[in-house]
Amino acid sequence: MQKFIAFINKYGVLFHGLSILFWLWLITNHVQRFQTEELPLSKKIAFGGIVMFFFLSCFNLYRALKQRKA
Repeated sequence: MQKFIAFINKYGVLFHGLSILFWLWLITNHVQRFQTEELPLSKKIAFGGIVMFFFLSCFNLYRALKQRKA
């Protein structure tokens, strides 16, 4: 467990930053789809999930930065 915690402390900011870029990429793809075609409700719910994970990644990045400074 200590190895995992050390890994997260060392690479957490990088990992959360890359995950934010990934979620932004998915969001831009979905927005482009919303503009070109009508999507069913299940796709709209999936888009909401992507936005939720984006905000969760932002919060985790904030916590990792705060922990690194402490």
